[in-house]
Amino acid sequence: MKKILIAHDGSKSSEKALKKAFQISETFGSSLTVLSVIPELYLTELMEMDRARILDTMAEETREMMEKIKAKSKHVKSLKTVIKQGDPAEEILKTAEKMKADVIITGSHGRHGAQRFLLGSVSSKIVDHAECDVLVVKK
Repeated sequence: MKKILIAHDGSKSSEKALKKAFQISETFGSSLTVLSVIPELYLTELMEMDRARILDTMAEETREMMEKIKAKSKHVKSLKTVIKQGDPAEEILKTAEKMKADVIITGSHGRHGAQRFLLGSVSSKIVDHAECDVLVVKK
């Protein structure tokens, strides 16, 4: 396991997945790429200027989150942070393929039943479509 991609969205489950990624990275001497995807805003009620402000705020919060992650990664051999915008599952899969990741590590929000059907599940989409192994860390 040389290349690990960790999908991180700031949630408690992604924090737990990050800790697991750090452990695996330290054990195997793997490089670690932390990816955070800022989702597209499709709210038609928003004016373009409001949408831009919201995206700017989300981007700044994500950059701050990535700086905190870098500060926590003292024992990781190699750490890279990446911020993208778009559909989270698609961007995670594209990034994993581009970097030739050996494993994707993601958290699980624990959605079940109708909620999972209606909302979809990023981790489920990753498991179904990834070309590499996927580790879903449960909360």
